[in-house]
Amino acid sequence: MFSRRPTKIFASASFRLTMAYAAVFVVVTLTVIFAGGAAAMAIFRAELKDEVAEELRALAAEAAQGRETLLNALAARAAKTGETGLSYQLAGPSGEALFGDLGLSRFESDWFEFVPVGEDDEEEWLGRAERLPDGSWLAVVSDLEQVHDTWELMVAGTGWTLAISLPLALLCGAMMSAMVLRRIEAIDATAARIRDGGLHERAPLRGSGDEFDRLTANINAMLDSIEALTRNIRDVSSGIAHDLRTPLTRVSNRLESLQERRPAGAELESEIEAVKSEISTLLVTFDALLRIGEIEAGTRRAGFRTLDFSALSGELAETYEVMAAESGKRLSSQIAPGVQLQGDRALLVQMIANVLENAIVHTASGTEISLSLSPATDGARLVIADTGPGIPEAERQRVFTRFYRGDRSRRTNGNGLGMNIVRSIAGLHGIKVTLADNAPGLRVEFLVPRESLR
Repeated sequence: MFSRRPTKIFASASFRLTMAYAAVFVVVTLTVIFAGGAAAMAIFRAELKDEVAEELRALAAEAAQGRETLLNALAARAAKTGETGLSYQLAGPSGEALFGDLGLSRFESDWFEFVPVGEDDEEEWLGRAERLPDGSWLAVVSDLEQVHDTWELMVAGTGWTLAISLPLALLCGAMMSAMVLRRIEAIDATAARIRDGGLHERAPLRGSGDEFDRLTANINAMLDSIEALTRNIRDVSSGIAHDLRTPLTRVSNRLESLQERRPAGAELESEIEAVKSEISTLLVTFDALLRIGEIEAGTRRAGFRTLDFSALSGELAETYEVMAAESGKRLSSQIAPGVQLQGDRALLVQMIANVLENAIVHTASGTEISLSLSPATDGARLVIADTGPGIPEAERQRVFTRFYRGDRSRRTNGNGLGMNIVRSIAGLHGIKVTLADNAPGLRVEFLVPRESLR
């Protein structure tokens, strides 16, 4: 597993992080072990001193009953040295040995450490001497073997800890780095393929739900958005080229005709007006595209104000009621009062007007058109419905695509941007727009969220 890319593994951030944690672990472990060992040794020494001091007090009481009593007590205790770890020496006022021979030649009433005769230099003992009333010296000492054993155990434990933990940390770091590298290299390879033109490529998901999967899912979602945006740009470019080619061709043909025929008077004026009309159509299309870009960029939010949406809807219903009547159609409205929202008045007027104009232009004489505004549990709902031919369900989402025009709408004037503008304005205001079957006809619903209302 490691032989293929050891350099990458050891140079990876995860491996360095693992090593850093291992170093911290070693330092903390050593600190704890040494601190614990030092504390244990201090406790053992304190316990030994208490034991020696207690033994001195007990023997001093025996000495008060006479030297013979003291010697008997020392003999009895010396027999249990293997159990207690305590040894004794009694010396006369001149230093002559009266009991025991620990090699002590100098006595002081204080704690001391020494190496008994015949023992290694590392075999230190701890003791204390006390001068008795008759001038003799009594010394009680204890073997420090337990303290030394604790120290050796601590050193051995530290050594084994380092010997096991460091290679284990190295192994864990290498395994973790290899796992992380596999995930990152998969994403990196996908990014390389995308860079080389494979925008459809996606990073693989393992389905574990871990942070790598969440990151990969977000990257894939971002790629989906980029691909959709790229496809949209491609479609828009194609749409612009397709929809502008015909009027530009007509303008070019008319100008060539003028150049060849060089008419004068009324004919020239008529040709110029025709060219101007074609150019105006082009300018309207470009203006609509610029407006969509401005809306989708969110720059129009600066014009948001609190406005009476009920009054605005009512005004538009009255305006288009006359236009509908002139086309042999009937527009009715039912608007609940008091609906206010935060938005751009001019854009909202255009949003509603575009839908109303579509309902009037693309339906036959005798069509019933309705506009209603009512409160809803999740905000407010604006509905524009008609009894015309409607739009097939398969085409409803395509209606919002730039330059899309259905078969029936191709027989009328337009640039295929009206509903795209509607969706852009609705999105800017947080309004959800949907198309549904009115049975018969089309039903356009605008759901204004509660947070947009005032």
